[in-house]
Amino acid sequence: MLENIDSRLRQAFPQNAQISFGGISIILVGDLGQLPRVNDRPAYDSNRREKLLWGEFKTVVTLHKIFRQDGENFEQQRFCQLLTNLRDENPQIEDWKLLMTRIPPNMDAANNVEFDNTVHLFSTNDNVHNHNKKMLHLLKQPVARSVATKVGSVNIVEDCSSDELELELLISKDSRVMLTSNLWIQAGLVNGALGYIQKIVYKPGSAPPEPPSYVMVEFDNYSGLPFEDHHPSTILVTPIQKGRMLQLPLRLAWALTIHKSQGLTLPKATIDIGPRERIGLTFVAISRVKSLECLRIMPPFTYDHYEKMKNGRQLAKRKAEEYRLKVLEEA
Repeated sequence: MLENIDSRLRQAFPQNAQISFGGISIILVGDLGQLPRVNDRPAYDSNRREKLLWGEFKTVVTLHKIFRQDGENFEQQRFCQLLTNLRDENPQIEDWKLLMTRIPPNMDAANNVEFDNTVHLFSTNDNVHNHNKKMLHLLKQPVARSVATKVGSVNIVEDCSSDELELELLISKDSRVMLTSNLWIQAGLVNGALGYIQKIVYKPGSAPPEPPSYVMVEFDNYSGLPFEDHHPSTILVTPIQKGRMLQLPLRLAWALTIHKSQGLTLPKATIDIGPRERIGLTFVAISRVKSLECLRIMPPFTYDHYEKMKNGRQLAKRKAEEYRLKVLEEA
């Protein structure tokens, strides 16, 4: 990614083509304790030119205030400390015991049922697909299959893959969906916005598997002008083009991978961290909610599984890089 940005900026500013990023000021924002890109290594651990580009960032500012888990009471401070330990890959037996209070056998029945329709976070795409398919079936509604339309003469699978658009999308009325593109940031229509489909509309003469003309989605946090006065949170979503692919910018969202949830704040979540711990995985999953009471863990995991995070192969490299950045900040 850094290499691509560097290359394009050198092209855009040819007078500075010999200078990194075309001489343009770049600000990187993020947390090294979160998940790296799928099947990729962090820039600081790369064998490519991006490691050199990463090394050119010399001004470091650390932000310390926690906003998602804000609160001064003891329970909230305890949850924040648990998350800090998770982020630092420093598992504690008392933290694990606290997390295990959020497994179904240790929750009262009414509280447990409340989580059945919450977003489920899984470590693998297969688990996400299976859960979404199960929930779609439970709606007992007709299902529309929307297959991405190719624009131009190329093969979509080979040339038109997009993180924002699905090659094939199954939807129905009342489907839980997530927006996958920034359509109107100021109004809350951003990548990651959650909602429910209210209506699927096709133009005359068209039908599945073509993408619909539009769908009406009631979003949880839409704050723009109402499309319909009696449904102020419902907005029209049409297919968009990315590269050579035309498709609705939506995906089913009863379940998401932990990778896809990165950056989201969820009102409640059910979490399955999977059989294998990866650096940042458990931290990202559990930190999607604002408090411990907003979390359900299913299935439970052993402390031995939890403790393995401190033995991650990448941990020593990340700690060394965080130390280097701290030295830069203090300087």
